[in-house]
Parts: sequence; structure tokens; C-alpha cells
Amino acid sequence: MNNLSLATSHHIQQAVEYAQNYYDGTADDIYRDIWGNSIHLGLFEREDEALPSAMQRAKDTMIDGIALHENSKVLEVGCGYGTLARQLSRNFHCSVLATNISQKQLGRAAELTEAEGLSDKVKFEKADFHNLPYNDDSFEVYWSQESFLHAGDRVQVLNEAHRVLEPFGLLAFSEVTLRRSTPPSLREQVLKRVKSPSMWSKHEYEIHLKDCGFQVEKWDDWSENVARTYGWTLKQLERRQDDIIPRIGQDAYDHAYDGMKLWKLAAEDGYLGWIHVIAAAITTD
Repeated sequence: MNNLSLATSHHIQQAVEYAQNYYDGTADDIYRDIWGNSIHLGLFEREDEALPSAMQRAKDTMIDGIALHENSKVLEVGCGYGTLARQLSRNFHCSVLATNISQKQLGRAAELTEAEGLSDKVKFEKADFHNLPYNDDSFEVYWSQESFLHAGDRVQVLNEAHRVLEPFGLLAFSEVTLRRSTPPSLREQVLKRVKSPSMWSKHEYEIHLKDCGFQVEKWDDWSENVARTYGWTLKQLERRQDDIIPRIGQDAYDHAYDGMKLWKLAAEDGYLGWIHVIAAAITTD
């Protein structure tokens, strides 16, 4: 990262340290209790649908947009507990390198993968998506679900994705967006929750993807699902508070609850969105 400014390097370091401490801390207990082994937004079909099936629909829809085979090499960033990596390996017999900066999540992911007998095809490594330790043109697919919001420098993340993808390899991601018209006070609260210097709007993703050498092949707006996701999780937190609070403490519970409530309200007001994008890494020569 020698070409990065000191200010940008600081933002990256701050974002990485926060995400690592967050997911290695009490958040892990909450996510495993409420979300289970997959920590993502859900693509809902019914008002009364539970989040787990909606999350699986989002994964399946994203997978349907890419052509995988047994010789495919997939890199996943922000892999959580490895649910997606195991699904790809089971369904397509492809090789998946799943990365994360949370040691706790990586440990749990490796245990679950070994229990399913998939350790020969699915590998887990600690890696920072701002500065990936992999050679150029190493992967056919780069996968991310709601991990870019933790980036200290999103352009650097996209440049790294382009670098490690083979020519015309696919970047497949879903991500939370923040409208440019978001009131400053609300923007500050949203960014404070993820400890990121910025969050991009849909338009900013369009611009930066092109600037970083990507050609968008598919673009879906899934924004209506954000409030539903956090509405469901808030209800689960309320129902299970007597079990959760003794384990993590009142302060940690309140922090999680208030953060999810903030995002639910911001989504209902149209400021927080959610996009699904598939983009090809075109050559930049």
C-alpha cells in the first residue's frame, strides 16, 4: 500500500481493527444466536417469512448469476462462518478460498467445514481485502456479501479485486448503500456504527466500478429488503433478551439493538439501500 496516503492508510487500519474486534467480540454471540451460521441480509418473498430462508434465497439468486464448474477458483472475502463456501463446494465441486479478518469466525468456519468433509476443497485464511496476499489473475470469481461496508478505502478494495481476478473474471457482490441525500446527522450515525469513513450510494458504485476496470453485467436493487431484515432481527433480539443479556451484558445488547433499529428506520425512510451486482474485470491496458 505504498501508493496510499497516510490518511487513507489510517482509515484502512481503523476500519480493519474495528471489524476484527467487533466480530471477535460480543457481536459473535448475537449473530450466532439470531442469524445462525449465515450473517447477511435476506431476499424476502413474503411479509411473514423468516430471515434464514430469505438469506438463502439471496445466496441462491447470486449463485444463479455466475457459471461455476469443478475447475473454478473462487475467492470469498468476509466469509463469516463459511456457509457460502461450503454450498459452492457441495454444489459445483469447485475450489473456494474463503477469507476473513475475524479469527473467531474463521475457527468456527473451519470446524463446520471439516465436519462436512469439505476441507479438501474449501480453505480458510485470514486476509485483508484492502491488500490481498494473492498473485495477479488468480481467481475466476471474487465473492462478497455485505463486507464492503467495512472498508476503509473502497476503491482500494475494488482495485485489489480486479488485480486478483483473471481477465474477464467476475466480481459478484451484494452491498448496503447510503443515499447521497442522507441528512448529515443520520449519515454520521450510520457511519459511526460501522466505523467507516464513508458508504457509497448506488451511483457512486456505478462510477467507481467503471473507474476500477469493471463492466457491470447485472444490477439488482434489493433495497426493500433492508428494513425487513432488521425488523426481523429486532423481534428476535426482543424475544431472546433474557437469554442474551446475561451472556454479553446490557451495554452490548443495547448497542446492538440501537444499531439495528437505526438501520431499520433509515431503510424505511429510503436512505439505506441494498444492491446486487455482477461485474466483469475487463482489461485496463
